[in-house]
Amino acid sequence: MRILYIGQLWEGGTALERMKILEGFGHSIVPFDVMPFAKSSSRPLRSIAGRFNVGPILIELNRTLKQEATGLESISHIWVDKGIWIYPETLQELKRTTRATAIHYTPDPQIFLHRSRHFISSLPLYDVMITTKEWEVEAYKKAGAKRVILTYQGYDRRFYPRSVGHAERERFGSDVCFIGRSEKHYARKLKALSSLDLRLRIWGPGWPRYVRLHSWAEGLAGDGIWGESYPTALASTKIALGLLSKWIPETSTTRTFEIPAMGTFLLAERTPLHQELFEEGKEAEFFTSDEELLDKTRFYLKHEEARETIAAAGRARCERSGYSSSDLLRQVIDAVIRQE
Repeated sequence: MRILYIGQLWEGGTALERMKILEGFGHSIVPFDVMPFAKSSSRPLRSIAGRFNVGPILIELNRTLKQEATGLESISHIWVDKGIWIYPETLQELKRTTRATAIHYTPDPQIFLHRSRHFISSLPLYDVMITTKEWEVEAYKKAGAKRVILTYQGYDRRFYPRSVGHAERERFGSDVCFIGRSEKHYARKLKALSSLDLRLRIWGPGWPRYVRLHSWAEGLAGDGIWGESYPTALASTKIALGLLSKWIPETSTTRTFEIPAMGTFLLAERTPLHQELFEEGKEAEFFTSDEELLDKTRFYLKHEEARETIAAAGRARCERSGYSSSDLLRQVIDAVIRQE
């Protein structure tokens, strides 16, 4: 396969990791990074593009993409990663020029949350839509999707059991950590947890602003961590939390897979999908109420052997069940090829 890969190709981002995995399978990749169009623009224009999906950034991005398509007649597949800024007429032109199969992939809830009118209008033009949200599958079909493939979010090659040095443990060490953006639901759970005598660390977009307004989080919460800092923080904690957004009917997240893949103990909110992915009490632990969250945190911080046994079993389940991004993408590509 010769793939035109369109996405946010920044180091440490999941789109770049997916592209590298496809390249590792032996496919020829022609990358198109959408990030420089935003980075080269002013802050107001970036804000307009990010909030309203309009403006000069999108116009220039789509113009350039259509121009570059004129020399890509040998492309067999167009892979668009999180295509909220891709105009339907741009996708039509790419398909007309290349005669390629058009694939859209997103790990996000792109109909109920991270949507744009460009994406919704383009949806029927894609030959294959790949989503990790089982609760969005019917919405894709109602919006005109020709074919929908459901997969898991998985974990990339950065996530594996590792030892951390003294300097990293000084920077990231914790008893319990949560890595994710600031949300009211997350804050309520973390505030309850902060009542215990433990080292709690929180990282993610929006937390510095939250700290300015909520004194309980002072000294506990900081801005997002990216690239190698993220898995290092997971390797430096005893318990990592798998909290689920309440903006959407979330049943699992990328954290669901990344935490146990590190060989770190996962304590996540209980959902039927979580219980299907990992055996409760043996490969991960789950909670529903604040009381259960606090009780299990206390127990597993005191019982190191039990905690480490479950963490190791969680890593083994990731390997046994093929939860890596590489395994999952191979299954997706095989499914796409079988139907062509």
